[in-house]
Amino acid sequence: MSDENLLQFIMPYKHQPGTDLMTKLMLQDPRVMNIVLKTLIGPNAEDEYTSASCEWIDGCHADILFVPKAVATEALPPIVVEIQHTVDKPFIRRIMKYCNHVFEKYHVEPLALTICINEVRKCISDSFTDTKKAPYLKKLPSDCWAQEHLFMDKNTISAFLSTPLKEMVALGYVLTERQVSLLGLEYRDDATVQMLYEISKQVLDHEVKDEEKSIEVLLNVCTVNRDQYKRILEAIDDDGNNYKRARTYASDGLLYNESCIRKYSSQAASTSSMPEPLELPTTAQASSSNSSKTRTSPLRMIEAPKKKTDMEWVKEFVDSYKADKKKMNWQMCYDQGRSEGFLATYANPQSLKNTFNKLNPKN
Repeated sequence: MSDENLLQFIMPYKHQPGTDLMTKLMLQDPRVMNIVLKTLIGPNAEDEYTSASCEWIDGCHADILFVPKAVATEALPPIVVEIQHTVDKPFIRRIMKYCNHVFEKYHVEPLALTICINEVRKCISDSFTDTKKAPYLKKLPSDCWAQEHLFMDKNTISAFLSTPLKEMVALGYVLTERQVSLLGLEYRDDATVQMLYEISKQVLDHEVKDEEKSIEVLLNVCTVNRDQYKRILEAIDDDGNNYKRARTYASDGLLYNESCIRKYSSQAASTSSMPEPLELPTTAQASSSNSSKTRTSPLRMIEAPKKKTDMEWVKEFVDSYKADKKKMNWQMCYDQGRSEGFLATYANPQSLKNTFNKLNPKN
C-alpha cells in the first residue's frame, strides 16, 4: 500500500486504536502477534503461536490469548494480553482471574502483558520493577498466578521514541496515542507504525458500511479543519512573533487537505455515495454536535514553547551583550524587546533599567 493511501486513511472514531474491536483485530494479525512473541519470549516463539478463545463460563473474558500451536510448556507458555484504559486494583484482580482460567486449561502459568492507554494508579506503579525482557517494559508482582506480569504505557516507552522505533515500542506508541490517522503522529514515517495502520485499514474495510463511511468522512473533514484553524489562531495568540508552531499546524492542515482532495477527486469519476453538506441527515447533524465534544483531531497537537517573562528575556539580552564587554545599551534592549513582543508594560528604557537593577543588584 502506498504512503499516500495510508495518509488518506482515517479510522472511524469508534474504532480508533485502543478500542476493543480495533485492538483485537490488530493483535490477531500474525505480524503483530510475532512482535509480542519475540519481545516476551524470544525469536524461537515466532510463528509458533495462534490466538485462542479467551471467554469463560463465569463471564470472564480477556482481550487476547495467544497459545502455542503445540503443547504449552514453561518455555512456550500461553500469553494473556490486556489493553486497559485505567490500571487499578480491580483490574489486577480481573487479570489474575483470567490467568487462573488459562492455567486450569493449559496447566502452565501464563505470561501476562498489560498495555495501559490512559492512567496507572500510583498504588500499582509503586510496585514496578525492571525486567530483563526489555528496558521499555516494567514488571508487576504475579506470584502464583503468572510467570510474569509485564506492563507498558506512554511513560515506559517515552525514552525509546527515536527512529527507527523498536517494533514493540511502535505498537505501544500507536495504541497509547490513539490517533485515527497517521497525520496525527510524530513518528508517522516509521515502518512498523505504517504497518499497524495498514493492518487497521485492511481489517476495517469490511467492518464499516459505505453510507456510514460517507457521513463519517464528511464529519471528519469538517471537524478536523475547524479544529486546525482554532489551533493556528491559538498558536498565533500564544506565541507572539514566534510563528513556528502556527506554520507547522498550517503545513499539517495543508497535507491533510491535499490528501483528501486527491482521494475524493479520484472517486469523483466513479459513483460516490458522499452526500452534499446541506443534505446531511438530521441524525448525522445531531451526532456531529455531540461527538465534537469528545472527538480528537487526527492532526497532531504541538506543545506551545514556554514563553519567557520580560525579565528572563532582558537577563539573556544583558548577559549576551556584556559577554562582548560592551557597555550596556538600554535603548537597544528596549527597542529589541518591544519588537519581539516583550516589555509592553514599560514606558521607556529608563523604567526598564530601574526595574532590572532592583531585581538584579549585581548587574
